[in-house]
Amino acid sequence: MTIRLRRLAVALALGAAIPVLPVIGSTAITAASAQANPEAASAAIEAFGNNAIAALSEPGLSAEQRTERFRALFHEGFDFDWISRFVLGRHWRAADESQRAAFRDAFDAYVVSTYSSRFSDYVAGTYSQKLAQSGQAKAFTTTGARPDSNDDRMAVVSGRMWRPDGPPVPLDFRVRVDGPTPKIIDIAIEGVSMAITQRSEFSSVIERSGINGLVTELNRRTEQATARNS
Repeated sequence: MTIRLRRLAVALALGAAIPVLPVIGSTAITAASAQANPEAASAAIEAFGNNAIAALSEPGLSAEQRTERFRALFHEGFDFDWISRFVLGRHWRAADESQRAAFRDAFDAYVVSTYSSRFSDYVAGTYSQKLAQSGQAKAFTTTGARPDSNDDRMAVVSGRMWRPDGPPVPLDFRVRVDGPTPKIIDIAIEGVSMAITQRSEFSSVIERSGINGLVTELNRRTEQATARNS
């Protein structure tokens, strides 16, 4: 998979995996049912994913509205605290509270500005029409689920995202099921973990420039993405 397609797939995965409770409402599952039955988490993610795609591809949304909707959905569906700690790895423990707060703010803004535009470019316009014409019943379909053999708080949900210009994008979601609702903590595309990839990239920047340098770099990328979206 090319870098461009992988980045697009990440954007698709973010949209496909995000619950839309604050936007259009959806069903939720309890932690107990998810732990007892990974298929329950799979069904919830599939429902959330298709609702999210519908919400983000709604005609007439401005770029600002779509970005803010994406931000709300991202925080509803992903365990941002867990992801923030994981992608910094050992550097999280070395950082002081002000550095952690600065990183979280920069990381949040970077994810939202970067992937909201990529996802919006993909699903906006004629996406729903093309989906209907294709005969596909759903844009996002889960294909299986299993307990995480390394952590009984987790489940792994597999799925695929329909796209009009090529074969479906295969996705694996690592999901926390020990809270009130499932939370996404990682997405793997063709076996490549995005959390691990980002952790490696961020570590390289920190080794060169420190955590403050990483914050500066993320802010720079956010400014670039925002300028492209304006």
